[in-house]
Amino acid sequence: MYNHSMYRELSHQISLMLSQPHPPIILILGLRQTGKSTLVDALIKQLPHQRFSFDLVSDRKEFLNQNRHALADFATRYQNTIVFIDEVQKCPEATNIIKHLYDVYKLKFIMTGSSELLIKKHMGDSLAGRLRQFRLYPLSLHEIAVQRNLTAPNGNLLHDRAQQLLQTYLIYGSLPNLENISIVEHSRYLSDFIESLLAKDILEIAHITKSTHIFALAKLLALQIGQLVNVNELATLTELSRNSIYHYLDIFEQLNLIFRVYPLSTNNRRAISAKFKVYFTDIGLRNALIGNFSPLHTRLDGGNLLENAVFMGMKRHLDYTLSHRYELGFFRSINGSELDMVVKTDGKEQLYEIKSSPKYMNKKGIVTYITMQNAWEYLQ
Repeated sequence: MYNHSMYRELSHQISLMLSQPHPPIILILGLRQTGKSTLVDALIKQLPHQRFSFDLVSDRKEFLNQNRHALADFATRYQNTIVFIDEVQKCPEATNIIKHLYDVYKLKFIMTGSSELLIKKHMGDSLAGRLRQFRLYPLSLHEIAVQRNLTAPNGNLLHDRAQQLLQTYLIYGSLPNLENISIVEHSRYLSDFIESLLAKDILEIAHITKSTHIFALAKLLALQIGQLVNVNELATLTELSRNSIYHYLDIFEQLNLIFRVYPLSTNNRRAISAKFKVYFTDIGLRNALIGNFSPLHTRLDGGNLLENAVFMGMKRHLDYTLSHRYELGFFRSINGSELDMVVKTDGKEQLYEIKSSPKYMNKKGIVTYITMQNAWEYLQ
């Protein structure tokens, strides 16, 4: 029976891959608490599987014994079984064992991780050619609607209901755990989450001791979504060096907290390429950083929130549906004219402007205008 509460768009793709006789090693990456483990648990529930969590020292030990007989014994125990490893980045030394078990004994592996920094550092080269990566994002509006039984996976949603969901989405974001708690608890959950991510995860992964600087930088970035980032200004305001700013930006991005977006040239005109913008993977976390969960109609940053949401909606859709490369960025000419979003796929380009005012709704031309009235289409 179809379980709406488990509906994630990636489920079908990953399920098909797991059904192959010898699938690639599947690695699901993403921001913490985007539902990676829940997704895998749902996929393998009805299949023979063995679950390991590298949060547990006892589970790590299973993958640290390189004795040939121990490996053969492990392979015998889990032949025709899906081996699920959660938080794989917490034991990078296990990589060679996983590679050996996959190559020699054809074991099936599916793994999750929230730190690309550690995973790519230790696994990228070792598992090259064997790995298929998926990135799991916070819920799309369509996933929320299906999970709440507001629509079927292939169905449509009434415009008024879609607008209500969008208004809430732009304030609290769409981390899956929000579906399990009352809306009055959303702000506390998001504030606790971002504090834990910045104080614990980043310090643990990057061995950074300046947590006040981390918070200051994250808050400044949150105030600048959709704007060109001035690294010199950030360095002055946080009292960090330019190199430190870039280092911390790398870490934020590797933890899937933010995405940096760069200019793309269009129609062979010159674009300024030194600048970039930052968008947050989840808008609720962005609002938690600046401590503002006010309703949309009272805010001055509604246009920025909509732009952030549409960018992430586009990126999620492209990552989930395209198996080949694409380019997603913005255009800014030397004389200052700008396009909010440029998408290049298969040699074609699509141009978008995002406006909070409805007056652009029916404007025609080569540029598509996205407003609050039609944004739902781009956030599914």
